[in-house]
Amino acid sequence: MALSNRDRIGKAMELLGPALNRFLTAAIDPEVPNGTWLDLLRIKDQGKGAAPTKTYTADDPANGLRMITENVTGTVRKGWYPLNGMLSRVQESYASELRDARNRQAHMESFDNDDAQRILDTAERLLKAINAPAEAEQVRKLRVDLRRVAADREDTKAARQLDLASVAADNLPPWREILSPHPDVASDNFNAAEFAADLYTVAQGKEAGEYSDPVQFFERTYLTHGLRDLIDRNVRRLAGDMNASPVVNLQTNFGGGKTHSMLALWHLASGLGSIEYPDDVANLAKPLDALPNGVRRVALVGNQMEPAKTDTTDGRPGIRTIWGELAWQLGGQEAYEIVADADRASTNPGASLRELFALYSPAVILIDEWVAYARQLVNSSGLPAGDFDTQFTFAQTLTEAAKATKGIQVVISIPASYDNRPDSSTSGDDVNDEEVGGEYGREALNRLKSIVGRTADHWLPANPQESFEIVRRRIFAAPDGATLAKISSIAKSLVDYYRRHSTEFPSEALEPAYIDRIKASYPIHPELFDRLYEDWSTLHRFQRTRGVLRMMNRIVGTLWRSEDAGPLIMPGSVPLDRDSVTTEITQYLEDNFRSVLTQDVAGEESTPFAIDKESELYGKRRTTQRLARSVFMGATPTLHTAHKGVDKPRIFLGTAIPGDVPGNFHSALDHLANRATYLYTDAGRYWYDTQANTTRAARDHAANLPDADVWAEVAERLQAARQKSRDRSFVGVHVCPDGTSDVPDEAATRLVIAPLKVTHTARSTSSTALGWAKDLLEHRGAANRGYRNSLIVLAADDKRARELDEAVREFLAWRYVHQNADTLGLGGQQTRQALTRMQRHDTVVADRLLETYIWAILPTQAPDAPTYTLDTLNTGGTTDDLVARTGTKISDNSQLATTRSSTLIGMDLSGPIAPVWASGHVSVGDLYNLYATYPYLTRLRDKTALTDGLLSVYNDTSWSVNGFAFAYGWDDTEQEYIDLHLPTDAATPQLTDSTLIVKPDLAQAQREREAARYGPGDDPVDVPGPIKNTRKPADPTQPKPVVTRYWGAMTLNPDFPAKDFSTVQQEILHHLAATPGSSVEVRIEISATAPSGFDEACQRTVRENGNTLGFDDSGFDIG
Repeated sequence: MALSNRDRIGKAMELLGPALNRFLTAAIDPEVPNGTWLDLLRIKDQGKGAAPTKTYTADDPANGLRMITENVTGTVRKGWYPLNGMLSRVQESYASELRDARNRQAHMESFDNDDAQRILDTAERLLKAINAPAEAEQVRKLRVDLRRVAADREDTKAARQLDLASVAADNLPPWREILSPHPDVASDNFNAAEFAADLYTVAQGKEAGEYSDPVQFFERTYLTHGLRDLIDRNVRRLAGDMNASPVVNLQTNFGGGKTHSMLALWHLASGLGSIEYPDDVANLAKPLDALPNGVRRVALVGNQMEPAKTDTTDGRPGIRTIWGELAWQLGGQEAYEIVADADRASTNPGASLRELFALYSPAVILIDEWVAYARQLVNSSGLPAGDFDTQFTFAQTLTEAAKATKGIQVVISIPASYDNRPDSSTSGDDVNDEEVGGEYGREALNRLKSIVGRTADHWLPANPQESFEIVRRRIFAAPDGATLAKISSIAKSLVDYYRRHSTEFPSEALEPAYIDRIKASYPIHPELFDRLYEDWSTLHRFQRTRGVLRMMNRIVGTLWRSEDAGPLIMPGSVPLDRDSVTTEITQYLEDNFRSVLTQDVAGEESTPFAIDKESELYGKRRTTQRLARSVFMGATPTLHTAHKGVDKPRIFLGTAIPGDVPGNFHSALDHLANRATYLYTDAGRYWYDTQANTTRAARDHAANLPDADVWAEVAERLQAARQKSRDRSFVGVHVCPDGTSDVPDEAATRLVIAPLKVTHTARSTSSTALGWAKDLLEHRGAANRGYRNSLIVLAADDKRARELDEAVREFLAWRYVHQNADTLGLGGQQTRQALTRMQRHDTVVADRLLETYIWAILPTQAPDAPTYTLDTLNTGGTTDDLVARTGTKISDNSQLATTRSSTLIGMDLSGPIAPVWASGHVSVGDLYNLYATYPYLTRLRDKTALTDGLLSVYNDTSWSVNGFAFAYGWDDTEQEYIDLHLPTDAATPQLTDSTLIVKPDLAQAQREREAARYGPGDDPVDVPGPIKNTRKPADPTQPKPVVTRYWGAMTLNPDFPAKDFSTVQQEILHHLAATPGSSVEVRIEISATAPSGFDEACQRTVRENGNTLGFDDSGFDIG
């Protein structure tokens, strides 16, 4: 069965545990008489409240790693670091890393290949460091095996990519490899103006290319439902179906496809057989093949006709009116003669029109831009074209004649009203002045709509989904079956990516229907189409489908030539740094938007480019630049609407592709918002405006702020953090003192937070913070400082300090802008922006303050060292209580104690400060001062930490070994202690600074003399409270008795008797044996009971071992 990464790490831990045990046993146990390194771990844990029953296993790697990382030895004996010479700091860091791995493994977390290889490599390195080569080799094999397995998987993945051919990163190929644009788009040889189809130039034979050639035209034309229906009605009408529409009103918005639809009907009447057309058109046009004389066609384009002139071009007989031109196109001079009188008189042709249609049917009559023609007749008289009223009398005659004549269809394009468009391009009845032509145009439009509407059927323009296909068909070559399969796979992969990051994108992008949308619009992303059709199309002059075609022609051609590698063409990939594209886009916008683009959206001088260049995280994916473009394409057309801007999910949808981490988009967008001059944000929406935001004012103010203002703000926040802190580790906290004299020289431990200008760098030996701390520890003003061990300095990290400085400047700058909004002349939106930015940077400063102040600087000293050194400890963490976090980290590292057990105090008195106790006693006050003065002693929070520890001796049954007694004073005359109190006494004394801490052997000896001296009723009285002298004076004539015999009995810890016996040997037997002429006998007495009885195996083993050891007497009883 194949190993999982958890299994591999578990095996490594199984090898690491025993190896660590061997290493620690050799390094520490010799210094722990009759004990082990586990005993030290137990002492530390019990000092922090662990239950005495807690069990420890030597081969558990968690215990061994703790010994290396938690400074356990220093807890027991100040300055004792036996591992320092055996492991470097780098090697100690291996243990820290492996502790984290051990915890993750114990909590059943999974490990990817990268993490597992890193952990195994670290375990191998630590095993080598602790001289465990055999175990290191086994871990190495685990690591090599994992690397081989991972490599095999990568090879399989690579092979899978090669099978797909040309697959780019993350299994999505560039769109360029899937679908190619038409040659004219790819080569930029297509004039964007040509997307504005012109019926007149086509009808005159002046048009070249696809619009003039019927076959090319239909090859690039997508038959929408509306166009298919229009062709069907046209063919049926021309073929003689009187139920088919005689009049069709092509009413849609500017650029919505009216003229393109007319061209379709024009080409159908070209006389070309249906077999020449693409299949979908041929099937519709087939009935026209049966017409013996074909179809006549008329194209009347109002903006190409002059009402004030007569037309004599191409042999025309001075045609004056629109009906004269209609007749001429139907049948030349002969046809014209039918309406000649009406044309010359500029009057309505009346019944002549029906005669004309009857003679020259079947025919299709296309009238475009009629409003543009008719509006010129308003309030005009005497024009060759006739007057305004006559124009609409003719319109009524035309529609009725068409309705009455078989084989005649009249198709008229009439501008549509807008759907409540909220821009300045509309007025009154919501029509586009550019297309309609002002008040006269609106009057002509209303008259024409009224008349045509009586008989005309309406045409259904393309819906958004059909518009996608129109654009795709016009710009890109048609995909074949294999390409469609690839597009389907890409669409599914993209939606899967959205679902994996579902919280970052709009819900619609997660639905199965979105796969179909991507397939329908590929290689253009649906979001780009949506923004163009829903938002950009509302802009003055954009012309809907025509505008989309023009813009996408520039975008696609530019991306094709620049070898864009993106999987789709998205808002975030629009090349807004290219002149050809920006020229097309900015023609619909205010003039100042070009400078907005170059400064804050795209180009090498832009803000997004600078942000990406500064950050590897953003730069490798051009994250900020793509986001900026997505914001611009999504939000700019909404600038003058009530709901301006685009929200994050839309921005991300227009930007993200597989390989991106959407979580990074948030911070990148924040960076852009903080630095861009023209980008606004409010209520989660983003947009660009031509009016500079408040960023520049804030940026200038931030740059000019004095350092002292920044430092003062930091000090004020630190002071607030101190006041809110729930810390109990320090007696006092001093924030950014102006000098050493501001910090009192007292014994209680205090935390001193250094100013921001004082910083430290990891592993530095000469940082400004170290120099500042040294000066503080040695001086208080002009005097020398005494209590050096009572101060801890907290300093800022050098790198983080620069980041904090930047954040504070930003906060202060935005606060200034917001507070001075009136003076700066800010509008409501800018004032709200300033408030939002101020609040955001306030949060940033709070977070960075915690990230910056992480270095605790403490004096430390080995007992035999001539002077102290400064040690540093990283106190960083996740809690928001800076002071409490610092105290906890220092306490956990055994650098600060809120209490110290009597055993450890006794070891201190017998060890580092033994000379002070050489006289047999030391006062509580003097001992406390020693702890506060010398860094080789444990740092105590306050005097209570000492006195509580001293009094804990009353709970220590082994006080005679590492404990002590108390006395009120010392009688030099009697050479005895006054009011001696032993831990075995009933009363507990109240300790004062003058209370003496007495060596246990001296205290016991005096108590024995007192017992011999006084009768049972005359024992010294134990009185709670301060120790007072209750000893009766001794009889000066009584000779002192000679003590010639000692006996003692104690109960040893059955789990670790060797440790207790070692202490007995050192503290009791050693002194007894050193007395001249003494004879010492030591006996061991063992008593054991088991309610359920000792089994035979246990009895046999104990008897055999007892005999081997030479027990005088032993046995088991039944009882």
